[in-house]
Amino acid sequence: MFLLVKHVFILALVIAFWEASPVVTGISIGMSEVSVSVTNSLQGNLNLTIHCKSKDDDLGIHVLPFNGRYQWQFKPNIFGTTLFSCDLSMRDGSIGYDLYSYEKDRLRCPTECIWVAKTEGLVGLSQDAAFSTIFVKWQRRAN
Repeated sequence: MFLLVKHVFILALVIAFWEASPVVTGISIGMSEVSVSVTNSLQGNLNLTIHCKSKDDDLGIHVLPFNGRYQWQFKPNIFGTTLFSCDLSMRDGSIGYDLYSYEKDRLRCPTECIWVAKTEGLVGLSQDAAFSTIFVKWQRRAN
C-alpha cells in the first residue's frame, strides 16, 4: 500500500511540474526564449532571400529589402538538439548555414542571436565578448 501511495505522489508531482512548465515547440522545460534576427545590409539595395527550418518547423521563404529584418523566437528543447538551418541568397551568391545550433550558440548568444548580411558575407554577432564574431563568406555564383 505504501508503495502505491508513493508512486501516486510522484506521478502527481510530475504532472504538476509538467503543467506548470512553458512549452513552445517540443519539450523545453526551463529553457529561456531565444530570438534570432537577420538584417539585410547588402550594398546596392539588393534583396536578401532567406529560408530557415528546423526538424519541426519550416519558417517559409522571406525576401528582405535593404535594411529589412526577419526575426523569430523559440525555446530550445531540453535535449540540446535545437537547430535552425538557413539558406540565404542574393543576386551574387548564396550561403547555407545553421543560424542557430544549441551546441554552438547556447553560450555565444543565449537569448539573442543577431546576424547581418553584408556584401562580403554573413556576420554573426555574439552577446558575450568572450566569443568571436562569426563570418561566413558568400558562395559566389558563376557568371
